[in-house]
This record gives sequence, structure tokens and C-alpha cells, in this order.
Amino acid sequence: MKIILNKDIPSLGEEGDIKIVKDGYARNYLIPQKFAFPYNDHYKNIFEQKKTKIEARKKQKREQAMSLKDRLNGREFEFRLPAGDNGKLFGALTTAMIAEKLAAEGMEIEKRHIHIPGHTIKAVGNYELRVHLLENHSATIKVIVQPQA
Repeated sequence: MKIILNKDIPSLGEEGDIKIVKDGYARNYLIPQKFAFPYNDHYKNIFEQKKTKIEARKKQKREQAMSLKDRLNGREFEFRLPAGDNGKLFGALTTAMIAEKLAAEGMEIEKRHIHIPGHTIKAVGNYELRVHLLENHSATIKVIVQPQA
């Protein structure tokens, strides 16, 4: 089924994009949630009228993502967590904890955009994580996990 996206969907595309998806995905999820509209003359005309506003929003999002990428790339974030003598953490360092630390420094990033290999960090050490920002843009941050004194 051919659709026009009404909102940005990370795995599919941006607002205003025309995509072909499976019929069930469109009918049962995208259209009822108002994430997309069927591709027809009526909705095509509506999106043509909104095209300049959509393009302006896309440009602003890209600029924000690029400035955030510059601020994030190569930054180091230190976490002190309780750990045993062997370096294994009592618990784990999660994406939510990293997102909180970033928010405290003025960088609002959703926890689902922070990618930890293996989903959690369970040992003391240095790690490089990828933070997805927009489309194909991502930043790399360094996380240092040390035992709590």
C-alpha cells in the first residue's frame, strides 16, 4: 500500500515521505495512529500545501542534530557504580542512566537512541557507545564505568 507519512518514523522515513508498506502495517497501525495517510489525490494535495512548512521543520531538525553531534562526539561520561572485587557491577548501567546524565548536561536524548552492545553494561571498564541522532547521523560517546569508592 502506498502511503504519505504524517510523522517521522525512525525505521520508515520522515514526515511528507511517500512510502510503500505492507497493507496490514498501514491499515492496522500507521493509519489508525495517524502516523500516515493513504496515498491519494486528496492527501497528496494537502501535503503539497504543507510542503514548505515540512521542509523548514526538516531543516531545523537536521541543524539541531548536527549541533548535538558536534557537542557529543568524543565526549567522555564517567559513572561510579557499586561493583565487586572482580569488576562486575551490582546491577547494570542502562541507557536510561546514560540519558539522565546527558539530560543533566543539557542534551535531551531519548534512551532508545543510545545503543549499548548487549543492551546493558555489567562490568567496570571503558566503552564506546553510539547515539543515533537523525537519519544516518550518529555520534560516538565514551562511557567510563568505575567502581564506587
